[in-house]
Amino acid sequence: MANFKVIHFKSEPRKTLFAPEWSYYIFETEFDKINFKELAKFFLKKEKEILKLPDTQKQGVADGYTGLGKNTTSSKYDQYNVFKWKHKELTKIKKQLIGFHNSLIKILKYPNVENLYIQSWINIMKKGQKITPHIHNTNPDSYLSGNINIQNEDTPTFFINPVNQINDPELVQCDSKVGKLNLFQSCLPHFCNEHLSKETRITLAFDLTLEKRGPNYLKII
Repeated sequence: MANFKVIHFKSEPRKTLFAPEWSYYIFETEFDKINFKELAKFFLKKEKEILKLPDTQKQGVADGYTGLGKNTTSSKYDQYNVFKWKHKELTKIKKQLIGFHNSLIKILKYPNVENLYIQSWINIMKKGQKITPHIHNTNPDSYLSGNINIQNEDTPTFFINPVNQINDPELVQCDSKVGKLNLFQSCLPHFCNEHLSKETRITLAFDLTLEKRGPNYLKII
């Protein structure tokens, strides 16, 4: 993989006991030697198959709080796992993703991860759609989440500082270049503005966890 970028937004040292403190990370890199056009076609062919899967989420959050609606690939996010599909480009992505994760662990001097699981789905956005602010996980055992631009002209992802998100939200914009990976703490709220291109926007989204949380989680380490 190419060189990566670390976006670290953190607070100044607090001066009182009750002042907020924060420290959040987003990691960016690009995948090498992946045929994203072929992968985009594969995902679009899978769309009908995904939409036939059952709805399991409670009313009001069926689309994972994305605002994309019930009849979307995002609404079935817990019913399938992209990395269980057989495709040579997905095999390459999984290998590079594991390598990137392991490199980060070493750089951040985090203890070696003995077990790592992934749950993955695709987001397909048509012209006029947008993804509303949402969070993947805030539990004590939350870990990392990510999205990969598979087909995307000019609809970036925005991340919100969880502490400063109401009056004057602090936003971090990550560009929409095809092949770009944004790996971030699962507790970070994020969203996308209205998609204005006629070309369908496709991203591969995922959660990484240190324990298996459901039947579709796949062990990758």
